[in-house]
Amino acid sequence: MRRARSQSRTRPIARTRSKSRAKFEVRDAPPEDLVEDEVNKFVHYKKFGLYATEISRVIAIDEIPEIKHSNQVVVKVKASTVSLNDCYIRRGIWYDSIPLPNTPGFDIVGTVVSMGVEAEAAGFEYGEAVASCCRTGGNARYIVVDYSDLCSVPGNVDSAQAVCLISTYMTAYQALHRCKPRAPRETLEGSNILVTGGNEPIAQAVIELAQRAGASKIFATAAKKYHDQLTEQGVCPLPMDAKMWLPLVRGKMDIVIDGICQDGYASPHQALNYRGHLVVHGMSLIMNGAEQGFCGTPFDVMYQRFKAGYLLSRTTRYCPYEWSRTRSAEWKHDMEYLMELLARGKINPKITKRITLDSVPYYQQQLEAGEINGLIVCKPWK
Repeated sequence: MRRARSQSRTRPIARTRSKSRAKFEVRDAPPEDLVEDEVNKFVHYKKFGLYATEISRVIAIDEIPEIKHSNQVVVKVKASTVSLNDCYIRRGIWYDSIPLPNTPGFDIVGTVVSMGVEAEAAGFEYGEAVASCCRTGGNARYIVVDYSDLCSVPGNVDSAQAVCLISTYMTAYQALHRCKPRAPRETLEGSNILVTGGNEPIAQAVIELAQRAGASKIFATAAKKYHDQLTEQGVCPLPMDAKMWLPLVRGKMDIVIDGICQDGYASPHQALNYRGHLVVHGMSLIMNGAEQGFCGTPFDVMYQRFKAGYLLSRTTRYCPYEWSRTRSAEWKHDMEYLMELLARGKINPKITKRITLDSVPYYQQQLEAGEINGLIVCKPWK
């Protein structure tokens, strides 16, 4: 729920665009909110391709974007994510059609600088900190989004940590608490949880949130070099190879969270107990080696996505962008809860790199090459 606007608040004077194509009323932020360097910069590519540094450019223009509809908001981006999802989209293998040219950046945190009258009527304030799972467009200094896609961000949190909550921590939280059907008062206390790729950002968020929720035992698959780290976290490490870990956990797990798809989700599904639930949030093993198909998305990617969504029992296919649109009220409720935990210091996203816009193409390639692991945050004004 948006808070009600105070009656005594001084509002900026409404201004109507003189051009005939903009017939709706637009309200801009007071001039003092825009004194910082307004040169807009953004990462940009015009065609899909394997190598980010070859096809991507960082563009600088001496203007900020304008809204085209009264329900839109211009957000000045304070932090955005750089992730493998950006790489999959850039390579043209994402499961949805993405128009070109494109700017990468799946998540953003920033402040409101301009809005249409519908957005203002919904209670948004100039300078208010907001967040969005935008899927594209985040690696920029400004972005235009619909107000219905925005969540509030507490003023006392680090924007770089806050942006890590939007896809990474939200995927972990909703996989644990929303995807499995359960009784109203059922909790994670006493549950056995398995997560694949235990060293990856989403798995690390799963571990942190599951321990906070009182899970009985957490198992995580990972390469041998990460086993000591997982043990120190109170997690039972398992080998990466499903043939080696499945005999140890077959039929014992209450929740299994898989983003790898090592064997078509067969082993994660067999690890479930009779009431267990599988949550599928990706297929990195397939996507990392996939090439653009005749129709864009490779057939194997489409088939495994269809299988997880419709053929496997007790399975939920999860995408943070989709859930933010189709379950908006629930999404915002959970995001506000995670932001509150961050504000109170109860969760602590660990950022591997804070980079500039100019470095985004390079770090996309580092991610794809496996040279860097963890959360990468772009700070566009650095």
